[in-house]
Amino acid sequence: MSSAVAQTRTRGANATDDQARPLVSAPRSIRQLVVAAFGLYRRYPLLFFVLAAGVVVPYELIVLAATGSGPFAEGTLSLGIQLLLTLVDWVLIVPLVSALHVHAVAEVRRGRDPQIAPVARQGLRVLPVVAAATIISGLGIVLGFIALIVPGIILSFRWIVVAQAAAIEHEGWLPALRRSRQLTHGSYTHIFVFFIYSTVIVSVPIFAIGAAFGHHTTTVASFLVGVIAQVFARSFAALATALLYYDLLARSEAPAAQPAAEAR
Repeated sequence: MSSAVAQTRTRGANATDDQARPLVSAPRSIRQLVVAAFGLYRRYPLLFFVLAAGVVVPYELIVLAATGSGPFAEGTLSLGIQLLLTLVDWVLIVPLVSALHVHAVAEVRRGRDPQIAPVARQGLRVLPVVAAATIISGLGIVLGFIALIVPGIILSFRWIVVAQAAAIEHEGWLPALRRSRQLTHGSYTHIFVFFIYSTVIVSVPIFAIGAAFGHHTTTVASFLVGVIAQVFARSFAALATALLYYDLLARSEAPAAQPAAEAR
């Protein structure tokens, strides 16, 4: 009887390990990262949707109340308003969604089922440093594009996981910039392919839905569909980038782990 119980526990532990292994194992291809992102979303659909919706929905409602435009009608706004919305999105929305999702992934890596309330508290707690790291990296990237374009591209790759590093490692915004640079070193091709995949996955549905529901005026239907599309798009992008962060972490640790394994 005790042997059967032990075997059952072993099988349960192995099942847990199998579920966690895709998040902690050796470096993976971009296709494997994308599959893992879809797998996590399918495993915790309500969690990731609610985490993103809790940020995106209030923001879109405020924009609607202030401008009368929804997600698919913001192109009709003045250039100044569009720039202001882009700034708010850059300073607040993207960092918070990123912080929430990477903390949820961190819980899964520990073999736990992430809960909305604790993850939300963790994300809000680190928001200032994540926002600071995102703002500084964004300014550097913009200046790089203004200078010679190529420096902007390089900095975009170098700082692609700066928000995740700031949220998880709790070292401050400057160490987060350094950490992202360290993690991405030597992986620019990998990151470029990831960028292409994630952009296509997120942008194509948004473009198609926008073509179907986009109007000069915002209707109830276009607003609801637009908000849902934005929630899924931002959520998936943040989730995929969180997995990229841990993948780059595994890549950075792999050279150090290999000599230790050979020594044994």
